[in-house]
Amino acid sequence: MSKVVVIGATGLQGGAVADLLLERGHEVVAYVRSPESPAATTLLAQGARLATGDLADPDALQRACTGADAVFGLSVPFGEGGKDEEVAQGRLLIDTAARLDVHLVYSSVRGGDRPAATNIDHADSKQLIEAYLRERPVRATVLGPVYFMENVLNLGFSQLGDGMLANPLTPGKQLDQVSVLDIAGMAVHAVENPDELVGERIDIASDRVTGQEAARILSEVLGREIPYQQLPLDMVRQWAGEEVATMFESFENNTDFLDIEALHARYPAVRWHSYAEWAKTVDWDRILAG
Repeated sequence: MSKVVVIGATGLQGGAVADLLLERGHEVVAYVRSPESPAATTLLAQGARLATGDLADPDALQRACTGADAVFGLSVPFGEGGKDEEVAQGRLLIDTAARLDVHLVYSSVRGGDRPAATNIDHADSKQLIEAYLRERPVRATVLGPVYFMENVLNLGFSQLGDGMLANPLTPGKQLDQVSVLDIAGMAVHAVENPDELVGERIDIASDRVTGQEAARILSEVLGREIPYQQLPLDMVRQWAGEEVATMFESFENNTDFLDIEALHARYPAVRWHSYAEWAKTVDWDRILAG
């Protein structure tokens, strides 16, 4: 079994990775900012060791990663420092992995290896980070997840708490989506198979659904009718800002979809989830009560 440092272990992605690593018997070091948080204390009770620090603290990150076999890492967008702050986080993570010669499994974004800017800061920052990674002597596997299924759990945006599924895309527009469960599955597969996956970059998606299809699936899982409501982009700009509105505009115009069937066939060890399978894993009573 491997000793793995998990960055952002109290978040959605890192939490899913930490859970699966522990389930599979690995030694997990959860790198957290607040060891007293409920999520951190839960990880501690599950058998993880906590290391305190953040992605702006080179000394704390070095201490946490020393002696590890692998690091699951990500950079955090939408911070006060914007794109520059996220790029600095990614570069520190890469430099630390290179210095310690550990296997870095970095969660980026689909298209993070492309040279052309997207004008979406949280995507362009990943491009800059990946460009830096390619220049450094680091053993790395890069994952490029698409839009998260878990975004629907943000009730302020999805409006599921009001009995509908709201989204800026037209009802019949297909959207590649991924669950953090499958990001975790791919990340742990990379940790367990470094000879196969060091040097690889893999865009990942779990399923492709339209808004109407997602609403139908959620209706079946929740046991009541969930209609689909398209949000005007002007409303999205007011709620979430120009960056998020631009992202959804790019989704609406996208015709470049992943070959999901080939991806899943190539990595059958990952327990891939369709949208319906993912929806059945969610504790909806807790989510909707919150």
